[in-house]
Amino acid sequence: MLDGNIFLLLIYITLPGGESRKEMESKMAEELQSLLEKIQNDGIKKAEAERDAIIAQAQAEAAKIIKDAEEKAKALRDAAQADAASSVQRAENSIRQAARDIVLKLKAELENRLSLAISASSKSAMTPEFMAELIRDLAKEFAADPEAKITILSSARDAEALASAVKDTLGSSYKNAPQVFADSAVKGGMQISFNDDEVFFDFSVEAITGLVGGYAGEKLARILENR
Repeated sequence: MLDGNIFLLLIYITLPGGESRKEMESKMAEELQSLLEKIQNDGIKKAEAERDAIIAQAQAEAAKIIKDAEEKAKALRDAAQADAASSVQRAENSIRQAARDIVLKLKAELENRLSLAISASSKSAMTPEFMAELIRDLAKEFAADPEAKITILSSARDAEALASAVKDTLGSSYKNAPQVFADSAVKGGMQISFNDDEVFFDFSVEAITGLVGGYAGEKLARILENR
């Protein structure tokens, strides 16, 4: 292997123009410095390029992670909002249903109490004396003929007293005395027919309660619906 002096001598001999050793060494030093600077610059540029590529890739990956996270967060928010809205709707439906149930129960209870009150009032009002007066007034309209036949059904409790009261109010107005029969189906009040049901009236407590209760029940229902 050639040492440095021989190498320089060979270069000196072969260089055109016969440059001196000092000039050659200076020139080589400059070229070497230029080479080192080029290597350094190329390395720096390559390192910077790699750095920029790494940063760009990291930024892209970070952006993707952030986007994925935002999409997942939005999906979770949407699901939570949908579930919350569904829960609110279910709660509102449950409240409405509970309110309807309460109104229905209240209506049923009020109707029952109303029915009991009407029934009690009807029994109290439909005394044998009052029923006899009612029969007399109806007979004037629907059984003016002395040959007319009057049949009355009443409760077993009122039958005897009613028969006596009818006899007092109608007297001997009819050829055939009105007939009063006790009927277990009649709990109070009476049912009356003229000429074998040619004309029939139901003044039983049950019928009166149903009639008055139906009318009052409709008004009660409207009141409750407006609440």
